Amino acid sequence: MSSSPLSAPSPSPVAYRLPLSPRVPLVKLDTVIAARGENSQIIEKHVDRGRLCWVFNVSVKPKGIRDLRFWTREVSAFAAAQRDELAAIHAADVRSVLNEILGDREEYQPGDICLLLGIRRPTLRQLRRELLATRQSCFSRAGLEQFLKRRLLQ
Repeated sequence: MSSSPLSAPSPSPVAYRLPLSPRVPLVKLDTVIAARGENSQIIEKHVDRGRLCWVFNVSVKPKGIRDLRFWTREVSAFAAAQRDELAAIHAADVRSVLNEILGDREEYQPGDICLLLGIRRPTLRQLRRELLATRQSCFSRAGLEQFLKRRLLQ
């Protein structure tokens, strides 16, 4: 008699870890939950205790409910328990982290901002003034840097 799939030993959680693309520098809470296998309350405790330090609140109302974005490089190292990599990431300065997140571009189109921040167009319209849009269809790197610095949880 063959064994049923339910009675087979479960594989290591490491077997299910998916690599996060470096092309997506910021990810949402649900991605961190999937990478870590922990619920949102535990992940938020990691944030509040400083175990995840490169976290940005992109909520339209930052004093209200948090809408968090996590730096992919930190999430990957945290999920894989890479202590040396995590130590280097936590020691990094804001300027170098923002350079990795934003790349070398000086201007961003609305679709680029939506992809980067993981937001929809209506949210972008609400954040437009804070992101310091230079024209109707363009956002400057400087405005985006200022936004991310203000929205970094510390």
